[in-house]
Amino acid sequence: MPRHSNYEDFSKIPLQEFHDTGVSSFFRVLSNNLNHQNMLADNKANIMIYINMVVLSLVIGSSARNTEYWQNLFVPIIMFVLTSLLAVVFAVLATRPNFVKGIVTQDDLDNKKSNLFFFGNFTSLTAQDFEDSMLTILKDDDYLYRSLLGDFYGQGIVLRRKYRLLKYSYNIFLIGLVLSTIVFGFFQYFNLN
Repeated sequence: MPRHSNYEDFSKIPLQEFHDTGVSSFFRVLSNNLNHQNMLADNKANIMIYINMVVLSLVIGSSARNTEYWQNLFVPIIMFVLTSLLAVVFAVLATRPNFVKGIVTQDDLDNKKSNLFFFGNFTSLTAQDFEDSMLTILKDDDYLYRSLLGDFYGQGIVLRRKYRLLKYSYNIFLIGLVLSTIVFGFFQYFNLN
């Protein structure tokens, strides 16, 4: 197959001209990458949730038992508690399932407009309709590849949302930790003088 210089030339090549092994490898690698990135995002969110819940438990428990000592440091404690709480909220939002149930009609299937690789789409079908539709997809390479690519695109959108929320969680935690520490030091310095 000759090398093509731009996307328009490349996109006109029929899928049959691609090597089957290369196409299979492409889909396998893309699927593995998306699954790996999804697991990384979930692990990062779990770390943030765990760390902040431990911190919240310690800070609230310690300040509740020693109110006389911590009374002068009320502002930095509240700042730190709010920081941890916000970081947990964004981490939980990143891992919270976002289920969208699609309704698939026979017209969608006939016109090849439906993606049956997402469980929210195919669970609205009967078992027989699902099997018939999947066999139709498997017999049509173009429909199969487009369905797989559409599913990967959807997974990418979900991953982008997860990582954006995780970024907020980590940034809030980092900024809140630094500001709370500075305010704590400020209060300690002026209380000692």
